[in-house]
Amino acid sequence: MSASKLEISVERFNAALVALKDSSDKVKRAQPLTEQERSVAVARIDQAIGALQKVLGQGGSDASSQR
Repeated sequence: MSASKLEISVERFNAALVALKDSSDKVKRAQPLTEQERSVAVARIDQAIGALQKVLGQGGSDASSQR
């Protein structure tokens, strides 16, 4: 994997983690997620898994199939 692709994957992974942390903070404050926020959180988790798989050289599998 080239350095630029690795950097992009790491940036996507970090962005997904930030969004996931925001969702987690809402839950901690006892503010339930809306259906849309829940869907976005699940999508971010899938993106983070996908980015991590690419970084680790395990790309190509659909992260959503692991749920």
